Amino acid sequence: MHGPSTFNPLNGQQHAAGQGNGIKNLHLALVSGLLLGLPWVFPGLFFLIFMAWIPLLCLEEKLRQRANPYLVFNYALVSFLLWNLLGTWWVSRAHFLGAILIMLANALVQALFFWLVSRIRTILGLSLLVPFVLIWMGYEHFHELWDLAWPWLNLGNALATAPEIIQWYEYTGARGGTLWIILANLAGLKMVTACRSGGSGSRALAGTGILLILIAPALLSWHIFQNFQEGEDTLPFALVQPNLDPYTEKFEPQRQAQHLDAFFKTADKLCDGQTRFLIGPETLILQQMDEKNPGSSPHLRRLQDFQKKYPQLNILLGVHSFVRLDPNDIPPGSRYDRQNDFYFEAFNSALFLPPGSEAQFYHKTKLVPLFERMPFVQYLSFLGKFSLELGGYTGTYSNREARSAFESPGASPDDTIGTSIGILPILCFESIFGAYCAHNLPGQKGFICMITNDGWWKNTPGYQHHFNFSRMRAIECRRSFIRAANNGISAHIDARGQVVARTAWWQAATLKGNVHLRSGRTFFSRYGDFLGRAALFCAVGLGLYAGIRRHVSIK
Repeated sequence: MHGPSTFNPLNGQQHAAGQGNGIKNLHLALVSGLLLGLPWVFPGLFFLIFMAWIPLLCLEEKLRQRANPYLVFNYALVSFLLWNLLGTWWVSRAHFLGAILIMLANALVQALFFWLVSRIRTILGLSLLVPFVLIWMGYEHFHELWDLAWPWLNLGNALATAPEIIQWYEYTGARGGTLWIILANLAGLKMVTACRSGGSGSRALAGTGILLILIAPALLSWHIFQNFQEGEDTLPFALVQPNLDPYTEKFEPQRQAQHLDAFFKTADKLCDGQTRFLIGPETLILQQMDEKNPGSSPHLRRLQDFQKKYPQLNILLGVHSFVRLDPNDIPPGSRYDRQNDFYFEAFNSALFLPPGSEAQFYHKTKLVPLFERMPFVQYLSFLGKFSLELGGYTGTYSNREARSAFESPGASPDDTIGTSIGILPILCFESIFGAYCAHNLPGQKGFICMITNDGWWKNTPGYQHHFNFSRMRAIECRRSFIRAANNGISAHIDARGQVVARTAWWQAATLKGNVHLRSGRTFFSRYGDFLGRAALFCAVGLGLYAGIRRHVSIK
């Protein structure tokens, strides 16, 4: 038997109130996701990043003491899914499944770390400042090191289109931008709290804090920008942007000879007796070169024959290369040549051919997860057999580094440049990893040369983001930056991150100019991401301490 039913008129009201709160919470999460994503959709809206976290931080303050400890994670996941969708949807133009996996994995990792911020500060009774700064900056540093590295949405990258206000990146790298953005958002949260409490004094104090946080770094940057002196020494360069569609043209075997003929024909018109550097894009030569015997490649011999016309000419371009392996030492991710019965490591490489010297190879080591290298293949070797197809091209590259920079042996007798020129090579995806690039910067006079192929993403914000990141790398290293793209944007960028010249999108083009040479290493190139390292170390300690405190309190 059932007892008599009763009716509580408050139940309906409480349920409606709970529904209303849930909708408001969802709106706050979506607003933060929208504000975080818009700077990646419209880079000119970079200033939104300075207030984008405030709705989510208000939500965290509201929910962190609730009985359900996962509410903060759930709403943060909504925010970050929207952020990832807006910021990286263009990956779907290359591979829909790969895009879904990248966006979902990235959002989950971001939500997890934000949830840790909330849990740790609740357990320890801290204000938001310390755990948010340490854990989020530590997360960004960690996210550049592991096999699922995808630092595209690191906060400091949002300021890439405003080089005038981030000149101090030569000391801090983009992690300094992350710190700036977090502090501005926390100051904005203080302002919201002050407005709710109604105290005019606290509102004035919070407003003053926001102004100082926003204006002081920008003024410092402007001072550096105005007083920066470019290097006096210059050398002439020429680059070729072939503009081959990676889906229908570039990787067609029967058309490779035609593409190389067109490159040499264009280069012959560009170069003269004064040209010191000829630069081509990533994977210009597709037939693999044996690094132990590069002279066996007919394409290398053809490059050398072309070089004889211009005795001072250095050539830098992208190739596929390989190294045969000892059958007793086969690293995970290696390939097997069934026809010739040997194992080998395949590399996406930059080839540098100085006049009268041996060929130098630089290997791309920061490889796109899932597409160029399966994550964790060193632990799960069977994964080396798999990778996602990209425009008809598939395969797993090795990430073993052969060298960190190129060196041209010297100048002609009538030059005053010096005995050698150092060139920092960057291949495509590597340009997102500021600390990695800066670490490889040679100390002698030289410049940065990036080769890339941005046509995978078609006409989307993806290739524009990638171009803008190049401006940050120029500032961090204080080197002139030559960017040679198959299709995308080829450009000459000065050491302040200012664009000297650039090509148009999706057009065959060439570019000539004089690149400034600078020597020495910046603070950031010497000490790397010291902010990220310190934050990660402290965040781990903070997390361990919170875990111990929670374990003790439960007992």
